[in-house]
Amino acid sequence: MESVPPRPTNLAALPRLLEYAQSLKLEPHLFRAKRGIPTLALALMWLVFAWRGTGRPHRLVLLAAPLLAALLGRDRLPTAQTLHRSLRYFSAKAVRQAVEAAYRAELARRSGRIWAALDAHQVPYWGRGKLAHFEKGWSGSHSRRLRGYRLYLAVDAETGHVITFALTRGRTRDARLAAAFAGRLRRLLGRRLAGLVADCGFTSRASVAALLETGVPFILGFARSKPIRARVAALTGQHGRWLRGGGAVRLGPCPWDDRLRLFALGARSPTDKRGPWVYVTSLTTPGPQLLATLYRQRWRVEQAIEELLNGTDLDHLVTYRLHPNRVALGFRLLARNLAIGLQIKEANARPAVIREPAAFRAAHVDGLGTFVCDGPSILLIRPHPAPAMPYLLPWTDRTVRLAA
Repeated sequence: MESVPPRPTNLAALPRLLEYAQSLKLEPHLFRAKRGIPTLALALMWLVFAWRGTGRPHRLVLLAAPLLAALLGRDRLPTAQTLHRSLRYFSAKAVRQAVEAAYRAELARRSGRIWAALDAHQVPYWGRGKLAHFEKGWSGSHSRRLRGYRLYLAVDAETGHVITFALTRGRTRDARLAAAFAGRLRRLLGRRLAGLVADCGFTSRASVAALLETGVPFILGFARSKPIRARVAALTGQHGRWLRGGGAVRLGPCPWDDRLRLFALGARSPTDKRGPWVYVTSLTTPGPQLLATLYRQRWRVEQAIEELLNGTDLDHLVTYRLHPNRVALGFRLLARNLAIGLQIKEANARPAVIREPAAFRAAHVDGLGTFVCDGPSILLIRPHPAPAMPYLLPWTDRTVRLAA
């Protein structure tokens, strides 16, 4: 056989991440029988898109590299149109299960119980026409109502993993899904679930009553109605000084249910005139300061949404139909979980710093080198020394061997 000279690549670090993704046994969720390019190879393409910071298949020409085609076992990469059409072959439910499985894969390496932070993001539709397919919903990041879909995320408050998600019509009310997410989290995590935190958008009489039925502890934002403002104004002495200093105080039972408790949290800055904020909780033992500390973990879901916006092109919809968008967004969330999971596996615990998105890509996706294909084996030559262990890629029947 004629020898092939080594070819340069800017994806020399990618096989390590691809091996981790395929080691989690996600095939039952992502494999679908079809002619032509296997769905597992197409799933890898969508994951690579997300790891490179985009969710747009027409940007394939900017991301194409000869090593990527070799890793997929193809002579050339599929076209952008093929990738776009491939979304119909995946089950949206199965992709969600793959996201959940990738999260649970590294739970054994961590200790302690888990608080889940719940929030929603309006994924806008920026195109023209087909407006009947989209409903207007509130978008906090844009401070107005936008047409599009509504993405709900339940995020691990410690690591930023996406535990589970749902993509719904744009007009869906947050409170309608609070109990459904609590039940799903209980089934996924069992006794390791410590509770759920969410803002006041998820609080209503019906949702709070349904949350109580699930048995999942929760801390939710509470609307500052006129009676609640009167309670806060009635605080005197030490309680008032604690609030003005950014502390937390009890406000007594919830007017909706005596089993629930209210507490107030003052603004951290004396110049912040928006507070105090009020919250409702099913926890009765912890003091208000500990409850406030637990609730502050909710920032993790907002941080995750911001990182997804900047790191995986979260606001881009691939079509005007719900199912393909569920699959496409699911792959972006799966890519995030795999990126975090690999860091936990390498540290054998929750690492002190979880890198994302750009810092992670530089270490685990982007990298210079050369490679040579020898049948199903790929010899990867990197300028820096690397372990001699091979990377096994069973989804595409390839093996990558490293050389210094």
